[in-house]
Amino acid sequence: MAITVLVVDDSAFMRQLIKQMLESDPAIKVIAVATDGIDALNKIEFFRPQVVTLDLEMPRMDGLTMLAEVMRKHPLPVVVVSSIAAEGGEQTLQALELGAVDFVTKPVAKPSQELWQIQDELVLKVKAAAGVRPDLIKQLPVTKPVPEKAFAGVPSTGIVAVGASTGGPRALRYLLSQIPADFPWGIIIAQHIPVEFTQSFASRLGALTSLRVKVAAEDDEVRSGQVLVAPSGLQTGVVKEDGKTRIKLEQSDAIYRPSIDYLFNSVAAVYKENTVGVLLTGMGADGAYGLKVIQEAGGVTIAEAEASCVIYGMPRVAAEIGAVHHQLPLEEIPNCLSTVLDRYTQNSNGSWR
Repeated sequence: MAITVLVVDDSAFMRQLIKQMLESDPAIKVIAVATDGIDALNKIEFFRPQVVTLDLEMPRMDGLTMLAEVMRKHPLPVVVVSSIAAEGGEQTLQALELGAVDFVTKPVAKPSQELWQIQDELVLKVKAAAGVRPDLIKQLPVTKPVPEKAFAGVPSTGIVAVGASTGGPRALRYLLSQIPADFPWGIIIAQHIPVEFTQSFASRLGALTSLRVKVAAEDDEVRSGQVLVAPSGLQTGVVKEDGKTRIKLEQSDAIYRPSIDYLFNSVAAVYKENTVGVLLTGMGADGAYGLKVIQEAGGVTIAEAEASCVIYGMPRVAAEIGAVHHQLPLEEIPNCLSTVLDRYTQNSNGSWR
């Protein structure tokens, strides 16, 4: 049975091109196209597609307004396909926060040869989106007030390394909003995201947490209560120099930049048993084997459970290879982090899981 898709774009040229790209795969069938948000809402009601591809900049009703309506009335997987992403990413990040599963950046240039370059990515992401349960994209767990917590006795010599991909921006917003301001360890995040999005992504995370959030730069010191976001296009690791732990960035031609495995391997080598690795929602396997390295170094590993993952890919692989100490739904992970640090203060023999 083919995956049914509604294509939403105000450009007749793009509607036809996206349709051709998607239907190049026999597993996908475009059952309708729509010219704007109002047209799309009506056609969603009538055709009930499995997946929607959505432009953001449209007349009458723009993509963000339409997306909010979709999530309110009848949640379904939405893949944003927009050139706005190349202009800073703010609106695309808003779309991901509203519930869009993923995004594909349209080349700004019009020649169809360049536009066809997104075909493989678009097909892959639409097929992945079709497997997402609507109830998982409707809303995040309800945030709660986060009182300061006494982390007496916890040395500031540990690290929490977090990896995420598809569905990660929303999950990370929730996770950071539930971590207390006096959290005693530094946090480094590797999220698969385009270069143009990194600064906006860090700013949006910083707006909802009492922790300090910034994009990691070469030689930044890893500090307690600070969140460093790995910059896209580079690999982010850490080194110990003169008693301080600092960020080291490297050029790479790897598929994932930042690579979660790269980050996890690096922090495990430096922090050893004082490492907590957290692997959230995402396609593929990046981070799974790095989580195993953290485990083998004596650290604690946490993976998001299938019950809350938008895409249960990376955490699934981690669980299958035995790399996970705690597999939990998203809403239970913040408390697990606090519990792990509490146990660390109560055990001096390194057994603190």
